[in-house]
Amino acid sequence: MEEQQYFKKENEFLKFIYDTETKFLSKSQVLAKVNITPELLIEKKYKLEYCDFKLYNDGIVFTDAIFRNKSDILLYLSKKDDLESFYKIKVYFQSTQLDEVNFFIKNLLKLKNGD
Repeated sequence: MEEQQYFKKENEFLKFIYDTETKFLSKSQVLAKVNITPELLIEKKYKLEYCDFKLYNDGIVFTDAIFRNKSDILLYLSKKDDLESFYKIKVYFQSTQLDEVNFFIKNLLKLKNGD
């Protein structure tokens, strides 16, 4: 039940990818606490595919954001609300990219602000 409050656009997004790119994607959830933010991924030149955010006087707080890297690996960051410290993360990829995704996730765990 709790998982439904995260990744609210997952089914819609996967259907869109399948319909537009005719790709059936594999997925993996990153179960470690990773200090990755949408702002960091934007800074690292990931392509923003989708976002849901709240706008406050002091800035934007993303609740859901989906990014694509240069290898077409998709990264979905999700929070139930803007008070959470960490995002839950899912990675979507083609099954032929399994080795690349393992490497990508290991590097993702090392990524942090200032790198």
